[in-house]
Amino acid sequence: MASLQYTTLDVFTTKKFAGNPLAVCKIPSGVTLTQEQKQTIAIEFNYSETTFVHPCSNEGSEVPEWQVDIFTVKTELPFAGHPTIGTCCHMLGQAGKTKGKFNVKAGVIELDYVDGVAKASIPHNTHVHSSTDLSSSRMLEWQSGLKSFYQSGDLKLDVVSPVKGMNFAVVELKSLEELAAVTLPGTELDFSLDQDWNVGPCFSKFYVHMPDQGDGVKRLRTRMIEGSFEDPATGSACCGLAAYLVLKEGVKDGKVKYEILQAVEMGRPSDIGVEVEVKGGQIQTVVLSGRSVSVMEGKIFYE
Repeated sequence: MASLQYTTLDVFTTKKFAGNPLAVCKIPSGVTLTQEQKQTIAIEFNYSETTFVHPCSNEGSEVPEWQVDIFTVKTELPFAGHPTIGTCCHMLGQAGKTKGKFNVKAGVIELDYVDGVAKASIPHNTHVHSSTDLSSSRMLEWQSGLKSFYQSGDLKLDVVSPVKGMNFAVVELKSLEELAAVTLPGTELDFSLDQDWNVGPCFSKFYVHMPDQGDGVKRLRTRMIEGSFEDPATGSACCGLAAYLVLKEGVKDGKVKYEILQAVEMGRPSDIGVEVEVKGGQIQTVVLSGRSVSVMEGKIFYE
C-alpha cells in the first residue's frame, strides 16, 4: 500500500504541546498525488494545516528549493505562515542548510534557518478592502461577549488581505479582558470583499496593543477565530496585521519589528515574529520568524 513519511511539529514554540501543530508529508521522487488525495490526508491529520513537500528541485545546492503545497481540512491555500515556518525548520534542519526556498501557490518564499530560528520572506500584496459589508454591529452580533464593552459602531475593524486569497477581519480591542471575552460562536462569519479580491476563505483576527517597553519592538496579543475553530498561531494573519498597522500608522521609511503572542487563552501560547520594511511609504519586505519542535513521525498510508 502506498505511503508517505510524515513528521508533526509544534510551531512558534520550543515546548511540545504548545504552539500550532503541523503535519509535514514528504512526497517521494516519481510519485504524484492528486488534489483529492492531499485533501483526504489533510482531513485525516485534522490540523489547521498540512504541508506536502515535493522532492528538492536542485539537489546538492547550497540553497535547496522545494515545491510545497499547503492544505487545510477544507481547501488548498496559496500561502500560510505557520506551515512555512514549521516546514522550513524541518527541511533545512534535516538538510543542514541555513538558506532555502519554497515555491508555494502565492510565489517564492526565501528562507533562512540559523540557531533554530526560521525566517521567511513572505509574499505580500497587502490590500485593505473598501467595499466590505462587515460592520461593527455585525461583528458584535457574532461576538456577543464583546457587547458589554462596545456599543454598535464603536468597535474598530477593517478587512485586510496579506495576499490574494487570504482574508482577515482585523479587530482592535482595548484590553486583555476584552480579548478573553472573544468566543467560538460555532457559525462562520462571511463577509464581502472588493470585486477583484473576492476569493479565498475569511477569518477574524482580534488584537490588543501591549505596553511599550522602550526597546523599539511593538508587542501585540492576538486571537484568530473561524466559527467553532480557534487557531493557535496564524502567521499569515500576523503578517497581514503587521503590514496593515504599518500602513495605518503612516510609516514612511525603516523597519518595524513586532512580537506577537497568540492563543494564550486556549492554552497553546505561540510566539510569532514579524518585521516589516518600508521605503517611501511602500512595504518592501515582510519577514516572518519563529521556532518549532518535532513531536511525532511515521508513515501515513493512502489509496
